[in-house]
Amino acid sequence: MMVDIVKEYGNEIPGIIKAIKDKHIDGDEKEKAEIIFSTVHRCKGMEYDAIELVNDFITEEKLEKLKEDSEKNLNIAKLNEEINLLYVAITRTRHTIYIPETLMPVDFPHSPQIHVMKVLTDEVEKEKPIVPVKPVVAIEKKEKKEPAYSVDAMREKHKDAYRPWTDELDNELTLMYCEDVKVKDMATHFGRTKGAILSRIKKLELEELYE
Repeated sequence: MMVDIVKEYGNEIPGIIKAIKDKHIDGDEKEKAEIIFSTVHRCKGMEYDAIELVNDFITEEKLEKLKEDSEKNLNIAKLNEEINLLYVAITRTRHTIYIPETLMPVDFPHSPQIHVMKVLTDEVEKEKPIVPVKPVVAIEKKEKKEPAYSVDAMREKHKDAYRPWTDELDNELTLMYCEDVKVKDMATHFGRTKGAILSRIKKLELEELYE
């Protein structure tokens, strides 16, 4: 999952992380949060109005294939742990659940509280490891609000926010850094946030090279 994120967003990641951190709420004020990201283990004993599951649980189809494949030496304890994780995740909701279609049992009756999410074909075909590194995420969704993070909204203020950096732009940034141009002015010049400029300066190791 992390490799896919890097492939898709590349140099935009530091700016995105900063945007998320800027909107972070401390644990003792989590009732003010729009969404809560949590591993299944961290949300044991918790309840949410609605949850959304990430598509990284073991599926019924995968279990059937493992059972039919007599050549595999199955670790029953680990498989049971996988199933228990899914049970814990599903039972965290009070009202509504958003669940990937790959996790839905065949011919499961329709329910207005269960929202089945489509899964991309290449994602379905990926081999699911028997024992993941537990990156499973449960998400609490409260009243519908405008997204906390929006590239379009950010670009209304900073026209080139989250656009890839080029060698030409890096050279220009390096020159301005060496000329002691203020970060605020560089942000205005490049049409980006101050956080993006600082992230790029760190990425290029300009402080180490020119201090």
